[in-house]
Amino acid sequence: MDKRALTAVLSAVLAVSAVACSSGGGGSAKEPSDASTNPNNEQPAGNDNKKYTITAIDFLFSGIPPKNGPGLQMINEKFNVDFQKDITVYSEYAQKLTTVISSGNILDIIGFETLDGKFYKWAEQGAFLELDDYIKDYPTLKMVAPDVWEPMKAKGKIYAIPRYFPATYLNSIVIRKDWLDNLGLAVPTNYEELKKVAIAFTKQDPDRNGKDDTYGLVLGQNINPNYAMGPYWDTGSWYHKDANGNFIPGFISEQRKELTQWLADLYKEGAVTKDFAFMNPTQYNAEFYSGKGGIYLGSPRGMNEEYMKGLVKIHPDAKIIALPPFKAPDGSQGFIAGSGYYTALALSAKLKDNPDKVRRILEMIDYGRQFIPLDQRNSKNEMFDWLYGKEGVGYTIQDGKVANAKPEDGLQPIQYMPDNKMWAPNDIDNQYSKTYVTPQLVSLVEDLEKVHSEYKHYINPIYQVNSPTYFEKAGELYNKLTETQSKMITGAVPISDWDKMVDEFLKNGGEQIIKEVNEGIKQKGYERSWK
Repeated sequence: MDKRALTAVLSAVLAVSAVACSSGGGGSAKEPSDASTNPNNEQPAGNDNKKYTITAIDFLFSGIPPKNGPGLQMINEKFNVDFQKDITVYSEYAQKLTTVISSGNILDIIGFETLDGKFYKWAEQGAFLELDDYIKDYPTLKMVAPDVWEPMKAKGKIYAIPRYFPATYLNSIVIRKDWLDNLGLAVPTNYEELKKVAIAFTKQDPDRNGKDDTYGLVLGQNINPNYAMGPYWDTGSWYHKDANGNFIPGFISEQRKELTQWLADLYKEGAVTKDFAFMNPTQYNAEFYSGKGGIYLGSPRGMNEEYMKGLVKIHPDAKIIALPPFKAPDGSQGFIAGSGYYTALALSAKLKDNPDKVRRILEMIDYGRQFIPLDQRNSKNEMFDWLYGKEGVGYTIQDGKVANAKPEDGLQPIQYMPDNKMWAPNDIDNQYSKTYVTPQLVSLVEDLEKVHSEYKHYINPIYQVNSPTYFEKAGELYNKLTETQSKMITGAVPISDWDKMVDEFLKNGGEQIIKEVNEGIKQKGYERSWK
């Protein structure tokens, strides 16, 4: 399991109510100006008039465009290239990428879902181009934060370009405010108060329908959400230290033990989803949006409009709000930040002696990832109109929202661009709340954005380091921890076995992981840091 997948297991990021991602681009490929103030700049691509053949390999989960669609032809004309992009379905990509790299016939642009042990091995073997000298020349690359560049490095050099994913404004716990009001309860500010609310939601008929059909916490398989109200309790954060002063994964911390006991107490009260260990994301989403559970997970981005419409149909007066992070015993209060990227691009080392071609490629990458403000995503913005295949062809505007043509039609250049994720100047600039229609969902996302803007986000050191053993063994080890802690919550395994569980983790590779991670942390001079 790679680092991205581990994060999903540990922190419940992306796997729950987030179901859709938006992509886009815009801006100038030549002038180092802010795309929000100069969104329509149309500089010629490249430093010469030569036409380059550019090859690429990447993946999509679905909606794969045709190999030679109209959108691709628009790219070829605009950038004076013959762009040959091999797009593979995700389930087949890992094997295909390994085959391509092993053959030595590396394409010009290589897409990665995550930068795992294979990437670092290939980078150290000289497969990819060093990019340090190019970054300063491209606006969206200059915008990348130093902590996001760190995982792109091998041997101290940058070998990959991160694609945008917000580091903040991610998932956090939400609660039925209408249920609190019905029961005369205040918004909980700590775990003891949250426990009382969860039990009340279970036993005091919060929806006032006269039936015993509600409960407190919605929980699913892999202890998802993990109900960490800050990095102090989070399974995925490397926040606490052991007796030797080494950072350790939150999964084995005493603080996580306390939270596991808290969940076990609620499970005994019937205040947690009974069969959570066997429920997939679709099933436990339904638990909340069918009006059964009162406490769950929300995210500013990627929320499902239809889910909320379903809840409102059942409970027209439903009101959901975000819970602020709890103040930890050490005085900290905030959220855990994500890695700040999802997927990355590397360039072939064979381009080393062809800097003009490299710059043509980087201009294409930079063009597709520059940020276009939400209110400019229409045909009046020439760059947006071009990227999305021209209004009336590649997209239409319906009720003020962009409705895209089917990806399979290949009408939009954005579907073929090497990078099609706008790099927002700040995560808040995405204005996620303005992308929804259902009033209750708009209100919730506005509240989520407000809460995330008011608290700091912990920079997780695990994203900054390269631990070979982590890449090799953490997936299996963390799955075992999740399985055991799930059994502790249900009472099948006693909490008193916590130390035994930790000892097995350490013995089977966890000790080496901690050693390697902390060596990397020390090399980078990292201490606890917030953004």
